[in-house]
Amino acid sequence: MTLSLLPTADDSRTNATFEEMMWALSRPGIVRTLPAGGLAAMAESLIDRECSFHVEDDVEFEHALKRSGARAVSLSEAEYVFTVIDTEEKVSRHAVLRTGTLAYPDEAATLFAPARFGFGQGLRLTGPGIKDSLTIAVDGIDPSFWQMRERAIRYPLGFDVYLVDGDDVIGLPRSTKIEVL
Repeated sequence: MTLSLLPTADDSRTNATFEEMMWALSRPGIVRTLPAGGLAAMAESLIDRECSFHVEDDVEFEHALKRSGARAVSLSEAEYVFTVIDTEEKVSRHAVLRTGTLAYPDEAATLFAPARFGFGQGLRLTGPGIKDSLTIAVDGIDPSFWQMRERAIRYPLGFDVYLVDGDDVIGLPRSTKIEVL
């Protein structure tokens, strides 16, 4: 008997989503397009029963993540945080995000936030994966977020960010310096 372990259509989609997410972090500021599903597809590609997460203001999405077996935890304990950060009040709550430790910087949080690309606040990005500098415009993120992020990041400590606009994503790893224009 021959056993063939071919990927299912779901496997192929989640693998393609994960690959786009990795490209987004390795080339900060460059818009990558996910195969489909946006934020939900990203969560499906990452979240399993060994993960912890925090969702704000979206009970339906939180229930969907719980079905994966992952644990819903407080904001300060979560590996994956799905939230809207469009007001200063919401940004200030996120100052408690995990930044890892010097022994385990990989224990930092990853933040996912909806945004609109090509509009709003201008940002100049520099760092690994960026030749010289790159300027982007992002709307839907309160300007105070960039200051909070800067205070939290002491590379290799810090948190990674995915900004999501429909099926498009921009990755901002903790190694990226961001200048607000």
